[in-house]
Amino acid sequence: MGVDDERTRSCCVWAVKGPLAFFSFLAIALLLVFGVSTAGLALQKPTLGLTETAPSEQAYQDEQPAAQEKAPVHEKERPRAESLSPPREAGLPKAQPHAPEAAAPGAQEHGEDHGQLPEISSIPGVTFVDTLIELMDHELHGRILGWRPNGILICRITDNVNNYQLGVLEAVRFTTLRLKDSLTRLGEADTYDPDLEQALNEFMISATSWWFPSAESSYSKAIEHLKKFKTKLEKGQRSFYYRRDTLVALLSVYKDQLGNVNRTLVMPVGWYRSDDYFYYAKGVAHVYYEMLKVCRVGFKNQLATMHAADIMDEVLHELHIAENINPWIVFDSSFSGFFANHRANLNAPLSEAAHLLAVLSLL
Repeated sequence: MGVDDERTRSCCVWAVKGPLAFFSFLAIALLLVFGVSTAGLALQKPTLGLTETAPSEQAYQDEQPAAQEKAPVHEKERPRAESLSPPREAGLPKAQPHAPEAAAPGAQEHGEDHGQLPEISSIPGVTFVDTLIELMDHELHGRILGWRPNGILICRITDNVNNYQLGVLEAVRFTTLRLKDSLTRLGEADTYDPDLEQALNEFMISATSWWFPSAESSYSKAIEHLKKFKTKLEKGQRSFYYRRDTLVALLSVYKDQLGNVNRTLVMPVGWYRSDDYFYYAKGVAHVYYEMLKVCRVGFKNQLATMHAADIMDEVLHELHIAENINPWIVFDSSFSGFFANHRANLNAPLSEAAHLLAVLSLL
């Protein structure tokens, strides 16, 4: 009885499994066939897209079989060559012939990642002096608490701004020196402008002096002398010279100070002082970035003669990178540390800018 039951059960199982196995095999075979055909179509789509003939072109070929027989060989092959171009897909705009793109204002002479170049006055030197005035005036009157390196109470703990202002002051001093010595003199025998001399003397007052005289009062007087000199330029009483030698002298000074800044960014210092050097370098770089943008426009012809316009653009690009490095906290980690070394990060673009300025000063 047990044997019969076992046989009966196996027969029933075969009766059920047989059709299932057959249909499973059939389904698998269909899937394989469908999959292979689909894969073949997928592989052929790019090729077909490059070789298939558009309906209008096919009609053109059907209508002129006789003309093709009489035409030269290159005429016969022309429809075939045209059919090799990929047809335009639906929804895509029709390709237009290449045309020169309209450049954005300032983009023709300066890349977007370099910052926007200023529009300068038609009177040589006016924008240069005005930019110098605005940079220093902002530190004196545009900030809360004004000039901070000589502060007594609250300003003692705002060391980041303090050192930034020291960097701005140092760069303004060097720029004023070049403005007095070369940019406004026709030669060695030409006289110094008294307002520029007095402005430079006032800028030389110690940044930490708070009485007899205070730094703020001295620097404000310097700005007034620069404004008087600007008025002289506007009235034609003094001159600013766009010359190759005056530009080289200015760039050489900028190169030297950036080299000094690079040294302070790489030398070993304590974590407590690393942010001081960082923000001092930021102040120097900010002034040079703004002044060189003016020079890029004003000395455009001289830079073209020196074949140095692209190099100047690269200098501005590096200074623009430095301008946008603004960490919340300045870390002084090792180069392989988990945290950043922000002094090293800032030194990279400034070092490249100093190198490029050295190249420019030799041209």
